[in-house]
Order: sequence, then C-alpha cells, then structure tokens
Amino acid sequence: MMKKLAVGSLVTALSLVTIPAAQAVTLDPNAVPARTQITVRHDSGATVSTANSHESRPALSLSKLYLGYWVLKYGAPADKARVEHMIRVSDDNVATDLDRRYPQAIPSIIHEFGLRETHYTGYWGTTTTSTEDVARFTSRIQHDPIAAPIMTGMANAAPVAADGYRQDFGTSRIPGVIGTKFGWSDNRRIHASVSTASGFTVAANTYGDAATHTADVTRAVHNAPGVIPAGSSEAIGARIEHDLHLQGPARQAIRDATRTAASYERQACASANQELAQVTPMRVCN
Repeated sequence: MMKKLAVGSLVTALSLVTIPAAQAVTLDPNAVPARTQITVRHDSGATVSTANSHESRPALSLSKLYLGYWVLKYGAPADKARVEHMIRVSDDNVATDLDRRYPQAIPSIIHEFGLRETHYTGYWGTTTTSTEDVARFTSRIQHDPIAAPIMTGMANAAPVAADGYRQDFGTSRIPGVIGTKFGWSDNRRIHASVSTASGFTVAANTYGDAATHTADVTRAVHNAPGVIPAGSSEAIGARIEHDLHLQGPARQAIRDATRTAASYERQACASANQELAQVTPMRVCN
C-alpha cells in the first residue's frame, strides 16, 4: 500500500515538473596554483580545465567511484548492496574487500570508459587518475540508473567518514552542488573531491591539506547565470524506477509520467528560446 501511495505521489510530481534552474560555472585556470588541478565539465560535454588537469595523480577514495560502478553493473547482489554505504562514508574496508573479490573491476572501467590517465596498480588505494578522467566518468554515469546508489551516496555523504575524517571540503563548497565524493591520503597531505550539480560536474585534486584544497577550488570556480537543461525529468524518472525497484503497472506509470513531463519541458524550452531570440542570441535552455 505504501509503495502505491509513493508511486502515485511521484507520478503527480513528475507531471508537474518544471524546468529546474541550472548552475553554470566558470573556472579561472590562472587563479589555480600548480599544486591543484581542476576540471569543470558541463553536461553538454564542454570542458574547462587547468593546464595540469591531465596529470595522473593519486586517486585516493575517488577510485571507489570506478570500483563501485563496476560492482553495481556486474557484481553479486549482496556486493551491490554495499556500494552506497562505501561511497557515503568512504569505507576503506568495504573497498578493500570488493577490490579483492573483483580485481578486474577498476581495469575494466578504465577500458570501458577510455580513462587514459587512470592507472590501476593492483590495489584501489594506489590507483592514480586525473581530474579530466574523474569529471568525465562522473558526468557520464550521473544519470545512469545503474549508478543510482553512487549518486545517492554522494548526495548523502556522511559529515564524518568511516575513519573519522570530516567530509566537508573542496568542490562540495561550490554553491548548487548536489553530491560529492571526497578523498584524502592517510597522511592528509593530498586531497581530492568531485561534485555533481545541475548542468555540470567539477573535480579537483590538491597536493595540500583540506583547507588549501578548498581555498584553491573556491578561489577559481564561480557560479554564473547559465543554460537550463531540458529533459531533466527523464533522469528523475530513471532514478525513481531504479530506487523503488518498480515493476509492471507501477513502472509503466512512472515511464508515462516521465514522457509527459519531458514533453512539457521541451515545449517550454522551445517557447522560451523563441521569445528570447527576438532580443538576444542567448538561449535559456537546450
């Protein structure tokens, strides 16, 4: 009964979806010291990065994103159920166990996604990657139903990780961010983070402490009025379908509502752009 009520409410909500305001960010590469690399990847695929963004640096716990996605796609059901927790609290013990069970996981993801600057050395904790690879990978999976537990874990990251370290730094400080995966070295001398938001993904890595990482990111990355992405209800519908494990009529109801909402979004987007075209070449949505 509760699931029926939930589905009914979600169908209603999807039917009333309006185009969400997007965050469009700007990055000033010249404001970033060499100790830090940053990549901002817009959902359109356009990327702005620092000159050193292709350096393969310690991935730290960001490698759990690669590991977790493979497990969600190919792993045993019991192991899939552990991924959200691993991401949310950055649990090293879970990561180590999954890495031992599935030593092919990270290498497979490197090949599947063409992560040319990511290198697996036989242990998740010593994997290296670049902000280019992390941003591109995270951007590609953010609306993938398979990756829903990863996105949920990022959106609900615990204030304090499993090892007692605070998860409140770096790209998570950018206004409009929806979810973040944090990483730090055992000696706290390297920090990394990757965040998703409406319209963009941003990744950063710093040879320095958490405060330095945060300062470098927030000094160089700024929000600006931006383009609104149409069709966002399709991603919402996919997430709902996955999270509630919907089948039969309930799944069809969500899909029908999703298509209806997406149609309204496209119509509103086209109308807004048509009106705006009379006074400016700027587009408010795609």
